[in-house]
Amino acid sequence: MGGIGGWLAFGRGSGERCDGLLGNESLLKTVAAADADRPSTCAELGDAIKKATTGGEPGRHTVAQAQAMKSVLYALAPAEGHRVELDPTLRPLLASALADYGPDVYARLHSLDPAYTTKAGADIPPWQDAQGVHMAVDYIHLLNVLAAVAEDPEAYAAVRMATARTAERDLASVPAGAAGDAAETPAVRGARALGAMNGVAATVGKRLGDEKSRTWRTRVAEALLASSADAPAGDGGVAGHLTSTWLRDLRATAPEARADFVEAQPVEMIRIWATERGAGEAASQRLRSSAENSSTAAANEAQRALGK
Repeated sequence: MGGIGGWLAFGRGSGERCDGLLGNESLLKTVAAADADRPSTCAELGDAIKKATTGGEPGRHTVAQAQAMKSVLYALAPAEGHRVELDPTLRPLLASALADYGPDVYARLHSLDPAYTTKAGADIPPWQDAQGVHMAVDYIHLLNVLAAVAEDPEAYAAVRMATARTAERDLASVPAGAAGDAAETPAVRGARALGAMNGVAATVGKRLGDEKSRTWRTRVAEALLASSADAPAGDGGVAGHLTSTWLRDLRATAPEARADFVEAQPVEMIRIWATERGAGEAASQRLRSSAENSSTAAANEAQRALGK
């Protein structure tokens, strides 16, 4: 072990490598606290981040791990509007860590949970409740990291699938027969979270340009089809059904239309859910309209935030 002091000295000597992240003192302090070996490459830094932020049970974190995840996100995006640059090696590793914090990412993307809004400040620690440990970061900081991660289409797909699974768990919590706000509010949360991911995708597409964007969108759809919709460990078996149905429909879609079908996921998930709940046509249409309006608004909000 080189210790924090050794890490920082090493980082200063390698500031141009890994887009300068090996010289990011805040980031190095965070991963050093987890007793990870001193990183000398981007891959080693990514491994150190995963070690500091995740544990042996998927989706379950200690307060120290959640604090490390929060600190990493703020170290990568230290200021509002800061465009994050990531070495390609880091993108899948960060995506894996972010996917492990699916409920926290989901809550910040839909921005409708007041606890996550009030506890998002850089100096506010994670908190614990009956559901486990949670951490929150400012919306724009998360978006900037996601946009950098998402330049890798498979990494983007991993975070999007984690978001879809969390949206499904949210919908599964609605009691049978619930109507009105009790049904619409979770639908809006899911639509907004996936809509924000659409906004991230649109931003990446703009940065890549038309030709590369088409290839990127195709690879996202392929990566989603290659992913498992099965419930992750520790999920209690809730997630998997809606996402597996949606993936079945994606697979049945003509290859040239799959990118558009992915973009329509916020509404399609609600359509599937409403149908399976036996909602009448009028109620189902209201839910779909609400999902479409919410997802479009969230996508536009994300694009505006990332365009600053």
